[in-house]
Amino acid sequence: MSTTLTPYLTFGTNCREAMNFYKDIFGGELFIMTMGEAPESENVPTASKDLVMHAFLKTSSFELMASDGMGGQAPKNGDNVTLALGTESNEESEKLFNALSAGGKVTMPLAETFWAHRFGMLTDKYGFPWMVSFNKPM
Repeated sequence: MSTTLTPYLTFGTNCREAMNFYKDIFGGELFIMTMGEAPESENVPTASKDLVMHAFLKTSSFELMASDGMGGQAPKNGDNVTLALGTESNEESEKLFNALSAGGKVTMPLAETFWAHRFGMLTDKYGFPWMVSFNKPM
């Protein structure tokens, strides 16, 4: 099992600016997808199309992921960092998701998405938010 742990930052409307700032400091490659570039973006309100749905900074020593808040809403302090687990199989995703959610709260059930074979979100029984993802090839 080769699970990865990546911090996931949530911004209001300045995710692109922040991630470029981090790229300037740490170097690496930065990938950004806006809400308007995502599949099914016809359902996204015009005012939200330029918001960042997903940003990924890969450096030689760590990875950092981020997005703008839903509808451009800034998260309150304490809700702006999530722990993102990257897995290598559906089975590993289900095992970790079920174990972490025991006694906690599932906020998005583990399911297939356009970017992942399995993706789900939860808050564990200690109040920490997690994402579990077995991603499809980019």
